[in-house]
Amino acid sequence: MKKIFLGTALVAFISVNIQAEIIADRPGFSTGTYTVKPGKFNIEMGYNYTFDTFSSQNNTQDFPLFELRTGVTEDIEFDFLWDGWSTTKDFKESPTSDITIGGKYSLIKNEKYNFTFMTLVTLPTDRQSSFKTENISPLIGLLWDYTLNETISFFGTFQSSTYRDEKRIYDFQPAAGITFSHTEKFASFIELYSIIPSSSIIPTEKVVDGGFTYLLQENIQLDINGGLGLNRESEDFFGLGIAIEF
Repeated sequence: MKKIFLGTALVAFISVNIQAEIIADRPGFSTGTYTVKPGKFNIEMGYNYTFDTFSSQNNTQDFPLFELRTGVTEDIEFDFLWDGWSTTKDFKESPTSDITIGGKYSLIKNEKYNFTFMTLVTLPTDRQSSFKTENISPLIGLLWDYTLNETISFFGTFQSSTYRDEKRIYDFQPAAGITFSHTEKFASFIELYSIIPSSSIIPTEKVVDGGFTYLLQENIQLDINGGLGLNRESEDFFGLGIAIEF
């Protein structure tokens, strides 16, 4: 699920295989602290099925949840994200999503813990949006992780975003989780995140999610993930994905 929430569901990701050659941002809500090396590219894609709390007719499918990451320097990467198409259960609507650009800057990195600054800007580029300055949606975040031992690490993020929904809405998005590296190729994670809006008429979302990753090759990682809403306003979801480094 990444993404990254800016009023609509964009994907945010977390690296879950600490021994893998490829370090992907997906799956999960939190974004990984690691930046892509200069001259390298990560392409990360996925499929997501969301279960609407109130009506099964509003269940949605999202694909390809595309993210391109490339290293600019040893500490900076550039990111391009595009959710793609979102289709309801009756397949009558398939709007395309806005695009998001931004990047990450590694503030502190060592073998034990890491801190990274992230900034993203969503541009109103889909056919239903009006490209105006007031419709641009920025996000900033502080990403962190802490390695307990060779098999267990903790991670999380403190994010804040703003978007326009009749009026300008601000939100805070804290998240925290644990990763488990079971073998050199197989890993899992579980996390808890919340989206807390500034407007009282917009409900707070609380979700627990988790998943598994498998290192198919040293530059290809597969994943499966899912989430469970902890209140009525939060949706359940299921997803599959792949990350490729070249």
